[in-house]
Parts: sequence; structure tokens; C-alpha cells
Amino acid sequence: MCAQPDCKQLTVGPSEDRKSGLTMVGVAAHITAAASGGPRYDALISPEERKSEANGLWTCQTHGKLIDDTASQHTVAELNRWKKQHEEWVFARVASSSSHLKHGLTSITIENIGPFRQRAKIALGRHNIVFGSNGSGKSSLCDSISAFSGSANFDAFHKRWALFGSKSPGMAIEAAISVNGAQTRVRLSEEAIALKRASKHRRTRLHIEVNGNVAPHWPHSLFNIIVLDRPRLKNNQLKDPFRRDLRAIAPQLGLSEDQLWDALREELYCSPVFGSRIRRIGAYRAEVQAAGNSYFLETGNLGGSEHSFALVDIVLRIIRVDPRPAPWIIIIDSALFLGLDKTNKRRLLDGLKALDDADLQTIVCVNSEQDAVELAEDYTSQWIGSSAAGDITVHSFL
Repeated sequence: MCAQPDCKQLTVGPSEDRKSGLTMVGVAAHITAAASGGPRYDALISPEERKSEANGLWTCQTHGKLIDDTASQHTVAELNRWKKQHEEWVFARVASSSSHLKHGLTSITIENIGPFRQRAKIALGRHNIVFGSNGSGKSSLCDSISAFSGSANFDAFHKRWALFGSKSPGMAIEAAISVNGAQTRVRLSEEAIALKRASKHRRTRLHIEVNGNVAPHWPHSLFNIIVLDRPRLKNNQLKDPFRRDLRAIAPQLGLSEDQLWDALREELYCSPVFGSRIRRIGAYRAEVQAAGNSYFLETGNLGGSEHSFALVDIVLRIIRVDPRPAPWIIIIDSALFLGLDKTNKRRLLDGLKALDDADLQTIVCVNSEQDAVELAEDYTSQWIGSSAAGDITVHSFL
């Protein structure tokens, strides 16, 4: 592939006419010229160094000609930058080759959060079922994953675990995320702050690393995560349950409450996943036609499962028109899942697992071992493995 950062053009392909069976339309371009008088010639390096791989980069025909015809704009430093970036870009894809998932969160490592006092690593697939009893660490896992998206999710994580104080446990969480086949590792941890000797208090601050290097800023662009969890959705004082939930969901989608309501401005808004049809009838009022019904109900008159499916349909509709390249992760915590009867639990899992969108990853938490076993058995053909950490088990599916 061409090493020009914005090109990446393939330059090798099959040929039925050539003896080698290959056609090659790329060139090995010199960084410093091979002969005196050539572009960027360096008299200080040896003939061996001029011929070496270190003094070349692979480009398409267009960029190979361009860098020599406009040598003043394509300096040695610039071409070395291209080479380094291209090698890192290729290596990131090689490094993720062992993962079943080429677009999404491939693993999460947790230390000193909730019951995860020791370092625990959990592998993930496209769809995941997390099983554990109350207090086993399901919410700790979900909080740790959602924290990487920053903003409202990190604020909830920070608040719940009382981080960056004198009694903070010294948390460390690390995510391996693959975006179009290139894997990146992001680590968030508490770093001790040096205090005066007289101080008896310990203070910490957030420390961010990307691929082992200290990062000056949060890598927001890598993570789009939304948590559908009853306690978190109820974390405001609005009396209308539907508006209350949309207010809690909006910042996780990167929207204000009004922007999310504006997304419902069409007379009829629907998603084909769970069949909810929704129409806005006022500033902060809407009606929902649940799947199988011929009538609309105001959101205050919806049953619990109809309410939940309407929320999921709205989230899926917003995600599908989001232009950002990073994958979306939907986490459904056990409190919302437990609010569904057996039929609707299965309906939820079937609907999510039927999604063939490569930009979407799901994590569903269950309390019942029977639920976990039955669901895992039903999707045996797509099962790729399980991970255990402490008292929780994660079944992963393609």
C-alpha cells in the first residue's frame, strides 16, 4: 500500500498475463536520492545506506513521481514521518490479527475497581452476555467500559468509585479497541501527586496512556459507549419517565436533550429492530406504537417492556446515522434486563444478535445462571468463547 498518509492505495494485484501472476503498480521511492543531483541527495551517508530499506518507502506511481517533482515540499523529515506512520498503521493491524473482532472493544482489563482488587482481563466479541449474581462485579465491569467514552459516563464512574481522593484505591483500567482492524490500547489510571512532607493525605490525578505512551488528551474519538441501566437513567428529578430517560441518554449520544427530541420531529419515527413507531406530539411529549399494536399510546401509559424497547429503538436509530468511524457499544445492565419477562428477554437478545452492523457491539448483563446457560446454548453456532474474572463469566459471540 502507498505510504502517503491520505492514500493507502493498493499497488499489488493478480495478473493472468504475467509469468509471476502479479501486477505491481507501486514504486520503491528513495528518501534521499540514489545519485548526486537527485532530489534530497545527502553526501554524508554511505552508498550502503543509500541502498538500504531505511532510505526508501513504498508509494503508488502518482506519489512516487510527486515527491520527486516537488522535492521542496517533500523533505527528508516529511518522508520519514510518512514511513514511520505507515509502519505503525500496518503493525496495528498485524497486532490485532488474533482477535475475532476487527471493529470494536476486544478486551478490558480492570484493577482496583469494585470486587476486582487484582488485575483481571476479559475478552469480548461482537455480542456478549455477562453472567454473575448481585455484587459479583457486573456493574463494575460496565462502569469501567463506559468510562472510556469520557464526559457523562466518566463522571458517573468517577463519582461512584470516589476516585482521586485520599482514600481512593488506585484504579487502573485498560481497553484494547480495534477500529477497522487497527488495534489501540488505552489505559486510564490514578497517578499519585507529590505533596509536601508535612501532608498526611494522599492525592491522585488521572493518568492517560495510549499504546504505552503518555497522552496529553483523552482519546474520545475511539469510544462511543451508551449504558442503558435503570438506576443511571433515573438519576434526575423529572416525573415523566420517558423524558427522564431521554435526558439521561442524550449526553451519552453526544447530544443535548433538545437535540435528541428534535430527532423525533418527524411525524412518524420508527426503527425496524423492535418495531417501535414513535411520534412527537409536544415539546417533551411523544406517543409510541409498540410492535403488534394498531394504536399509539402516550409514553406515560406504556408498559415496562414497551418503554424499554422504545428506548433501545431510539438509540439504534441515532447510532445508525452517526458519521463517526469508531464503533458503538451498547451496554444493557441487569436492572433493565430483569425488568423484562422471559419472552421479552429472548426478544431483546434475538433482536440485538440479529444486527449485522459491523459498527455495533452489545453487552447484556444477566443475574440468572439459567438465563445465561439457555441463551448461550441457543446461540452455539455463533459462540466464540468465554472469559471468567472473579465471580462473573462473559460469553462472547460473533
